[in-house]
Amino acid sequence: MEISTYVRPQSLEEAYSLLADKKAFLIGGGAWSRMNARKVDLAVDLSSLDLRFIKKSGNKIEIGAMTTARDLETSSELNEAFNGLFRKALTHIVGVQMRNLITLGGTVGGKFGFSDLNTVLLALDAKVVLYKQGEVDFESYLTEKSKGPVLIEKIVLDTENVHGAYEGVRISRTDFSILNSCAVQRKGAWRIAVGARPGGPRLSGKAAQVLGSTEKPAAESAKKAGEAAAEELDFGNDVRGTSEYRTSVCRSLVKRAIQEVE
Repeated sequence: MEISTYVRPQSLEEAYSLLADKKAFLIGGGAWSRMNARKVDLAVDLSSLDLRFIKKSGNKIEIGAMTTARDLETSSELNEAFNGLFRKALTHIVGVQMRNLITLGGTVGGKFGFSDLNTVLLALDAKVVLYKQGEVDFESYLTEKSKGPVLIEKIVLDTENVHGAYEGVRISRTDFSILNSCAVQRKGAWRIAVGARPGGPRLSGKAAQVLGSTEKPAAESAKKAGEAAAEELDFGNDVRGTSEYRTSVCRSLVKRAIQEVE
């Protein structure tokens, strides 16, 4: 990436003003922007805004936008609250060096179709806190166009009575997912997310409907939920797999994720 002007703001207000008035390009960890050949007039580095944190308060966990994938992977608070869900979902992403660069805000802001993290956040019904716009649910954030400049402050997760499991399929250990899925059971309801389709993650309402309020579904119910997700969602082709292959994989992947939920 070729940058003409580089700025490191000292406040969210300053960063937001640059984004709104100058149409600036935001830099989190810079992991993916380094692979981009585009030219940028103004780049805004968010590393001085104290947005790297994981805070637990009651039944909520707040995660700052500059928190790295490695921070999420190794966080005792997250692994305790979600039974190692983040660790399992993130441990295969490229390598430790890359996970020390990738940020939560960059991943969420990019809405990357290949993201394992976004699939987990969608299943967990995460809330995205946007500067000057307030809190929006993760599904709306992914699917609806924002009304103004997007500056992510943090993600908020509810930890009360949450049980989840992640499953992913990839060609090699550190490759991007061919398909991934996260199943979450919370307060008598299920959320089944499937990502790397190769589009961004989407919820399967039909799979959740099959499971109903059952806390521990039988193998046959989990199988039917996987079939429902494969039927409801659309899948695409890329260098890692075909639509037909992903549809087939979805059935078993969702089933396995459901059966692994404790």
